[in-house]
Parts: sequence; C-alpha cells; structure tokens
Amino acid sequence: MAIDTPLIKAPQYTAATANPNGQLGKDAFMKLLVAELKQQDPMDPMKAREMVGQLADLSTVEKLTGIDDKLTTLQNITAASSGISNAGLIGRRVEADTKNLTLGPNGGASGGIYNLADSASTVTVKIRDGNGRTVKTLDLGSGSQKLGPQALKWDGTNDSGGRAPNGMYNFEITAKAASGHPVVATTKVSGLVTSVTYENGTPEVVVGTSHVPLGDVTTISQ
Repeated sequence: MAIDTPLIKAPQYTAATANPNGQLGKDAFMKLLVAELKQQDPMDPMKAREMVGQLADLSTVEKLTGIDDKLTTLQNITAASSGISNAGLIGRRVEADTKNLTLGPNGGASGGIYNLADSASTVTVKIRDGNGRTVKTLDLGSGSQKLGPQALKWDGTNDSGGRAPNGMYNFEITAKAASGHPVVATTKVSGLVTSVTYENGTPEVVVGTSHVPLGDVTTISQ
C-alpha cells in the first residue's frame, strides 16, 4: 500500500539569502538541507553517502568562511604595521635612485625624478622597457629648466602614439646648457624625509619637494 506524504514546499533562496559575496551562507545551507530531508520519500530516504557528502560541503563552506575572515584581519594588521613602520622614516636621511617608472592601466606613469646640477635649456629623456628598448623619447627643452630636482611626467604613450604596455620602465636623461655644454643630470635623490604619503596608492617619502616611491630608496641613515 502506498503511503501518501504531504508535500512540503522548499523555501526559495535568493541573493538576499546568500551572504554579501553572493555565496550560500552556513545558516542558509543548513535550512536547505533540513528542507531536503523533510521532502524526501520515506520509501526511498537519502542515502548515507549523500548525507555525508552534503555535510562535508557544509564543513568546507564553514572553513572557507573562517579562512577568509582571518585573511582580512591579517591584511588589516599588516597594513597598520606597515604604516607605523614607514612613519619611523620621518627625520631620517635617505638616498634613492628614482629612474624607475611604473605604468598602470590608466593615466600616466608614476615615479621618476631627475636632478640637474645647473640650469639647462635642452633636456632629452629616453624611456626604456625591461629589455632596454626605447619606447618613448621626450624633448623637454621648451624653456629653461632650473637646477635641482625635477619630476618627470610621461603620459604612457610610445613614439608611435599608441599606449605602451603596463609594467616597469626606466629612463635616461641628457641635458645641455644654452652654451651647448652638457649639464650633469642624475636620477639620484638624497635628503631628510619630512613626511610619508599614500596619495598615489603606494607609500612615498617626501624629500624636499620630491615624492620618492619607497621602493626606490636605496639607503637609510640617521
């Protein structure tokens, strides 16, 4: 004789039931499992293997959620610790080589500072990729540049007018005075750190009027 069992309508789970990441949470998973058990045919109950499999899925979800929470906490602690450590550079003397440029997916390149030993009337910059190939030549000689540190600005285009690939670049600079004599131009920056800033998304130390990426610092001294 067949046994009639009442049909229990399973609860509907939507994005609102899931956690903010769009994944089924632990509580929602348990409700779904209980609803499945209530709806099963008494003459053909869920097999033990299937039950173990679903419970294993629940355990995996719970463990992954715990790992994600711990990683988030670790990232926050690391960021705070790094900020405190970088603040200790204020008042220290640093030396940096700022010939490196970082080109991201949007906008121009970040980094890049050169120092002129005297005023120059013509300044030429060659930007090279990691293989040493010149991708862009900049003529900065429209007007005299004064001695001291200068920030290099590159919009990220190559000599053909297209966009250069994202990545790391470096540059070489040549400068001449109005008389035609060469002017010493270096990418070395040194001085006291007056502050640490994160304006460009990465830590930079402020030396005089120059913002130097922390990764370009080669020497730190008292």
